[in-house]
Amino acid sequence: MIKIAICDDDKSVITSIKEAITDFGAANSVEFEIHSFSSGEKLVESELNFDLIFLDIEMSGIDGIKTAKLIRPTARRSRIVYVTNHSELALQSYSVHPFDFVVKPFKRERITHVLGELMKYLADTAEPESVIQLKGMDGPLLLNLKNIYVFEYTGNRRITVYTKSETYCIKGSLSEIFSLIDSESFTSPHKSFIINMEHIDKLSGFTLYTTNGIEVPVAQKKLKEFHNAFSSFIKNYIKQE
Repeated sequence: MIKIAICDDDKSVITSIKEAITDFGAANSVEFEIHSFSSGEKLVESELNFDLIFLDIEMSGIDGIKTAKLIRPTARRSRIVYVTNHSELALQSYSVHPFDFVVKPFKRERITHVLGELMKYLADTAEPESVIQLKGMDGPLLLNLKNIYVFEYTGNRRITVYTKSETYCIKGSLSEIFSLIDSESFTSPHKSFIINMEHIDKLSGFTLYTTNGIEVPVAQKKLKEFHNAFSSFIKNYIKQE
């Protein structure tokens, strides 16, 4: 899940950017969590960390540049896109390391370009085991492994990928998926399923339940194997903590 903040005292600007993000996500199978703020003060008070922040430079109260300076010490990894009516004001923002600039009035394509650059940046800087590129029905699909709950093979080289709130259909086999995954968090308790053990809620009989309610069967002959895999995962998880 990619978290984005929009901070602007103009509601129409917030709406335009939010619609562009939503459409980009739907077109590219990317999950976004969007938060909007009507002032720099409210963004600072939120104390939330975001992957990307669209930040208006000229706002009543504290302006965008001061807002960025206030949040930067605790949000060093947040990429800030300054939104302004005057391109020359962008020059004042280099002290707080901008990711990009958007000059009003802007076209939706400008927001789409910024989001595309964000996706490239996240893919380039992500740890090798944290991102997986899959064969989506309409082209390449890039997902964070930590956000994947379950892979379910449905036949005819079709796999359903379940995340916390979305499902995707991809091409391939579960063996091909395992060859792409460089993570000990995933195991196969059944020939038709791969599950991310980070999201297991409970095991009841021969059924696993994820934290968002997905049910995954455990084959009887694989029960012991699953218990061993889950025990090993828990031990490694505790060590990392």
